Amino acid sequence: MSPRRYSMSVRAEQAARTRERILAAALACYRDKGISATSLQAVARRAGVSPATILNHFGSAEALADAVIEELSSTLQVPDDSGWPDEEPSARVRRLVSEMFEFYERSRPWFDVFRAELGEAPALRQGEDAYWRTIGEVYARTFGAALADDRSRAAVFGLTSPATFVALRDAGMAVTDAADLIADALNRVAAA
Repeated sequence: MSPRRYSMSVRAEQAARTRERILAAALACYRDKGISATSLQAVARRAGVSPATILNHFGSAEALADAVIEELSSTLQVPDDSGWPDEEPSARVRRLVSEMFEFYERSRPWFDVFRAELGEAPALRQGEDAYWRTIGEVYARTFGAALADDRSRAAVFGLTSPATFVALRDAGMAVTDAADLIADALNRVAAA
């Protein structure tokens, strides 16, 4: 019988699967209890690994939180207009509102977690800063000079806020209907 050959590719695949299991476990724990209230031991139990394995893969609890926020941001797909075709301004406003509201719908289970821990979890603060940089650029390209006017800027950000979205959804509106309503209102603001 010949000795078994060590395979680096098999080892790398196992490590990648373990890393994904840890990320999934951390994501579930964070959603259930929040980032600050989740210990490495809780994530390890849920992932079926030891806390040392988590540290081997991520280095620290903070690095794990950073990786989870990065993964979550990718999964939730923050709106980005880089792939949007050149559209007339009212169509661009409609597209922005629609994509923001679809993003809010995907993100809705995380709103309370983020809001409760924003001041406590550095990974969330960094994620929110990156979110606002990206979204701010999309809004600037969509609304242009209208954002220089205080009233127009307040209308744009107020009408496209998560709170407005949640209020419309809670009132029974479908995501697309809510987006159409707000896009129509913003197009009137932009035309004024």
